[in-house]
Amino acid sequence: MERVRVFRSEGEPLEVEVFRVLNVEEHPELREPALNGTLHQLEDGEIVDVPFVYHDPVEQHFVLIVPYAARGRELSERARLIDCLMKEKEGDVPDYLRHFAIVHGRRGLARYVDDSRTMEVDVHELEPIDRPVDDAKHHLYGADYYPRIAALLPTADFWKRSSTELATLVDGDELWLFVQVSPDEPHAFAEATSDLLIQLKVVDQIPIAVLTLTDAAAAASRRAYLNPVRSVDGRILELLRDDFHATVVVYDEAGELLGSFRVEAPRAANARIILDRTHRAARAPAERWAHVVDACRAAPPPSAGSDHPFTLEEAADNAQVALQRLRRLEAWSTPERIDEAITIASVPQPVFELARRRVVADGVRFGLGMSSGLLLQAVQFGLASDVHQLLERMKGRFEEMVADPSPHGLTEEDIRRNRVALERLAERHGTSTGPMVSCNMQVPG
Repeated sequence: MERVRVFRSEGEPLEVEVFRVLNVEEHPELREPALNGTLHQLEDGEIVDVPFVYHDPVEQHFVLIVPYAARGRELSERARLIDCLMKEKEGDVPDYLRHFAIVHGRRGLARYVDDSRTMEVDVHELEPIDRPVDDAKHHLYGADYYPRIAALLPTADFWKRSSTELATLVDGDELWLFVQVSPDEPHAFAEATSDLLIQLKVVDQIPIAVLTLTDAAAAASRRAYLNPVRSVDGRILELLRDDFHATVVVYDEAGELLGSFRVEAPRAANARIILDRTHRAARAPAERWAHVVDACRAAPPPSAGSDHPFTLEEAADNAQVALQRLRRLEAWSTPERIDEAITIASVPQPVFELARRRVVADGVRFGLGMSSGLLLQAVQFGLASDVHQLLERMKGRFEEMVADPSPHGLTEEDIRRNRVALERLAERHGTSTGPMVSCNMQVPG
C-alpha cells in the first residue's frame, strides 16, 4: 500500500491509500475489483488511476498496469519495478517475475488475464514424460537448452477439449508446436518432409490466422487457429514476422515422444502482411470466435495442390512450355490472385519473386508476347534497359526461333498470335518506358 494525495475534479485534495502491488492469492476478494477497474474507486465513485502491479502466484501472472493517461511514464514505472526486483535476493525472484508484462489500463489487464486463461497450451497443462528421451530413436532438438519444455507434452485432456489440432506454446522468444500422431500415421511429420505455412481466412468478417504444419510425404496436416487481435496469438505472429521458425515436438497417442526438430521457412513477409491486414480487426466475443473457428475447420484454406505458378522450376525446354507458364502467370498477376498466393497458398516471398522472374525471363528468351505489366516487370528485372530495347530484342529472338527448323513446340496459330501480340505491345509502348509497375509482395492491406 502507498498513501497518495488525490486532486479531485471537485472538492479539496484528498489523501488515500492505494495498492502499488496486489497479491490476489493473499487477497482473492480484490481480484475482480482489479480486473473491472474499481480497485481504487472512492466513495463518490471517482477512480484514482495510479500504476500498480497485479500479482497472481498461482497463475504466475506478474503485470505492471499503467493507466492510459500515464502512458508517458511507462519507462520510468518499468525502471522502478526492475529496481525493486533487483533489491531482492536472487533466489527469491522466480523467472516469471523477471519477465513481467506491461499493459495499459484495466482493459489491458482484463485482456491479458483472459488471454492467459484461454491460451491453447501453457506450462501448467504440460506433463512430464515417464520414460527417458535420450534413446537412439528419439531425436530431440534443443533438449539441453530447453530441459524444462523438452521433456513435457500436453496432457490427454487437452486434446479432448482443444479447439485446435496443433498446440502452440511461446517460451521466451521460442515458438513450440506440439503435434500428436495416430497409429495409422506413425511416420508423419518427419523433419525432411515437413513445412510450416501461415494462412489467412476470413469468416463472417473475422480474420483467422491459420498456422498449418504439413508433411507432403505423409499427406498429413495439423492446424492452429490464431486470433490476431489476442495478445497471445498476436505474439506468435510477431515472432514469425521477425523470424519464421518453430520447434516441432511430435508424439503419439500413448504419450511417447517420437522426435523433435526445427522447422523454418522464408515466410516472415507473409506473417507481416497478415499482421498488417488484421491489426485493426474487431475483437470477437468468445462464443463468436468459437463459431468462426468451427467454420474454418470445416472448410480450411488448402495446404497443398494449388495451381498457382509460383514454384521453383527449371528453365523452359521450349517455347510451348514457356508460353503455357507465361499464360498461367498472367492469370495470377491480378491483385486478387497475388493476394491469394501470399495469404492463402502461403507462397514465400523469395519463391514468389524467383518464380516470376524465371517465367518472364523464359518469355523474353523465346520472344513471347506478354501483358504490359509483365513487360515492364522484365525491365525492372534488368532484362533490358527500357521497353523499346526489350521489344526489339524479343522480336528478333522470336523471328530467329521460328526460322530455325529445330522443334520449338509452337503451332502456326501460336506463331501468328504472337506476332500480333508483339505488334500491339510496340504500338502501345512505342519508345516510352512507361511507368514501372511492379507486382510484388506489398499487396494492399
